[in-house]
Amino acid sequence: MVEVAVIGAGPYGLSIAAHLRHLRVPFRVFGKPMGMWRDHMPRGLMLNSDASASSIAAPGDGFPLERFCREGGRTDGLPTGSRVRGDVMAEYGQEFQRRYVGEVDEARVLDVARLRRGFRLTLESGEQVLARKIVVATGLLSLRHVPESLASLAPGVVSHSSAHSDLSGFGGRRVTVMGAGQSACELAALLNEQGAEVTMLTRRPLKWHEPEDDPSVRRNAWQRARRPNTGLGPGWRNWFWSEMPHQFSHLPQSTRHAKAYGLFAPAGSGWIRHRVDGVIPIRTGALRGVRMHGDGARLLVETAEGSVELSADHVIAATGYRPEVGRLPFLEGIAGDIRTVRGAPLLDRGFESSVPGLHFAGFLGASTFGPSMRFVYGARFAAQRLSQHLSRLGDGRRRTARVAVTQSEQARVTV
Repeated sequence: MVEVAVIGAGPYGLSIAAHLRHLRVPFRVFGKPMGMWRDHMPRGLMLNSDASASSIAAPGDGFPLERFCREGGRTDGLPTGSRVRGDVMAEYGQEFQRRYVGEVDEARVLDVARLRRGFRLTLESGEQVLARKIVVATGLLSLRHVPESLASLAPGVVSHSSAHSDLSGFGGRRVTVMGAGQSACELAALLNEQGAEVTMLTRRPLKWHEPEDDPSVRRNAWQRARRPNTGLGPGWRNWFWSEMPHQFSHLPQSTRHAKAYGLFAPAGSGWIRHRVDGVIPIRTGALRGVRMHGDGARLLVETAEGSVELSADHVIAATGYRPEVGRLPFLEGIAGDIRTVRGAPLLDRGFESSVPGLHFAGFLGASTFGPSMRFVYGARFAAQRLSQHLSRLGDGRRRTARVAVTQSEQARVTV
């Protein structure tokens, strides 16, 4: 029986594994290292966050992204305020794994079952693994959201933005991109540059981040004092969201969930605006109807000027992700035992859920520890807190962390 099974080998899973290894806690990691970055991001896509806030967490900050870029003679990722491509991030994660984690089992976990003491993991290879504790750090793929209004379209006509790593096949085709966030904007720009005939469809007018919010814009000392740079962008409020996850966990649960997933409303980054604004047609309005038309789709949109019908060979939903633990297929058998609020698991100060021994990190931890858990930047806090918590449990010490909800809050959550 292994002490800790880490499910997921992205920035959070690798960070947690590196810290467990440093503390000599026995573990196994399951998942394809940096799988989402390698297989589910279009070539050329840039990270929305600043490169200085995108380091995977090694113990003692031993291997930041900047060091990886310098060692490889790269200019992207340097200096602070620059952007880094998704494929560079994938290479960085794989090198991090080799140096700080070691072997990773790429077999997919199909099922997790509770035992009297611990858990049984069933792998796609047929192997069954016993573990005392589990850390779920699977990232976003199982949580992707495609609007129900698109359900009538054939699978080959509609897809989520995470389904594409190579956009070259869309050259010459009519593509409608739904969404108004950075992912939608950059995806539309890349498709346009691949020769696709692109239209963006947004529910609200497209917004752009102000130039002063772009970390690549040089600011004087007064501007930095008034709005300091943080892992989630400039400003004192962002400083709290990014630097105070422990303090965030003491806020009322309703406030935590709203801030965790409601902050940072969809908007495009200023650095990509010249590739979208005035270049790609943007339709703003409510989607009233969708139907198949031949091998493509027809979308009826109610705009301020009246009804408009859009024709597309393919519709891509850049519509984000939903923090719902029930979407994780390998937890189907025990999902009903996990206490949740609006789908997100309720966690204690050690990232442990209401199921003893079952922990969550990353996107699903944001409802407890704040919006930094939605970004790579939050991996350091998660790895340090989780590894310390798990090492204490491994020593047989008494568990002192308590579930981060009051009894009155528990009455409002979904079981």
